[in-house]
Amino acid sequence: MTWLAARRPAAPPTLVEPMTRWLTDSPASLPDHLALAGRALLDRVLARPDGARELALDLLAADALVTYAFEAQAELDADDLVRVAERIAGGGA
Repeated sequence: MTWLAARRPAAPPTLVEPMTRWLTDSPASLPDHLALAGRALLDRVLARPDGARELALDLLAADALVTYAFEAQAELDADDLVRVAERIAGGGA
C-alpha cells in the first residue's frame, strides 16, 4: 500500500507484514479501510483470550492500523474523526 509505505517515520518492518496482510483491495475510503482492518485484527486477538505472546504482534498491528486510520482521516477531513472512531468502536457498523 503506497500510502502506508510513505508514512514517516516508517512503520517497523516487523509490523508491516501483519498490517498489510489485513489490507486487501477495498472500495472503502482509506480511513475506513484502515479502521475496518484494524478492528478485524483486534477482533481476532480478542477471540483468543487464551492467547499470549503469539498475539502481541497482531495487537500492535491492530493498534497501528487504527492509528493510521485516524491519521488518514485527519489528512482528508478532521471533522470526520468521530465517524472513524464510531466505525472502530462499532466493529464496522
